[in-house]
Amino acid sequence: MSKPLGCVFAVLFLVLPRVDPACADVRLPKIFGDGMVLQREKPIAVWGWADPGESVTVSFAEQTTTTAANGDGRWRIELPPRRTDDTSREFVVRGKNTVTLKDVVVGDVWLCSGQSNMSISAGHFFAVPEVKQDLAAARFPLIRHFGVQEHFADEIQDDVAGEWLTCTPQTASRFCAVGFYFARKVYAETGVPIGLIRSAKGSTTIELWLSQATLLNTPSLEPYGAK
Repeated sequence: MSKPLGCVFAVLFLVLPRVDPACADVRLPKIFGDGMVLQREKPIAVWGWADPGESVTVSFAEQTTTTAANGDGRWRIELPPRRTDDTSREFVVRGKNTVTLKDVVVGDVWLCSGQSNMSISAGHFFAVPEVKQDLAAARFPLIRHFGVQEHFADEIQDDVAGEWLTCTPQTASRFCAVGFYFARKVYAETGVPIGLIRSAKGSTTIELWLSQATLLNTPSLEPYGAK
C-alpha cells in the first residue's frame, strides 16, 4: 500500500547497490535529482558525500545552511520546513564543486511499496482502452515519479538507482500503475504537487525488507534472518 513519506528513505536502501562514499567532489544520492518533490511542512533532510572536512552549503529558495563533511566524508543538513510550493526552483549544493538540481517543487511525497500489485507499471495495461486514453492525456507537470531499480542486498545500502520523471504522455507508462491513478486523483482534489517513490518487488515478503539485525533480534522472526 502507499504511505506518506517525509524525509526518511531508509527502506529504499535495503534493495540497492552499495557505493563507496569516498569522492573528491561533493555529491548527492540519486534520490535527489532534477524534477524531485520535497515533502512539505517537514524539515528537509539533505545528505551526501564530500572530502573529509569539506564545507558544504545547501540552498533552496531563500534558505541556506552550511555544514562540514565528517572524517568518513559524509555530511547531512536539514533545511527548515516549507509550505506547499509549485514554483519550479533550483536546489543548489556547493562544496569544492557545485551541484544544481532543476525544477524542484514542494508537496507530498508518497512511498509506493509492496509486491507485484505495486511494482507493475502503467504501461503494462496499455492494451486496456481506458488506460491507453489516460496515458495519452497524462499531462501533469506537478506529478513526479522515482522508480527504484531492483537489487537485492544483505546490508543496508548507501544509495539508490533510479531517476525522477515528470508525468507526460511519454513517461506515464513508466509510472507505478497504482501510484499513477492515486496521484492523479489526489492532485485533482488538492492541487498539491505529488511525488511518488516506487520501491516494490513482486512475491517478496515483509521479512525481505527488514535488516538481518532486526530479524535476529525479533524472536518470532529469527528463522528468517539466520544464515
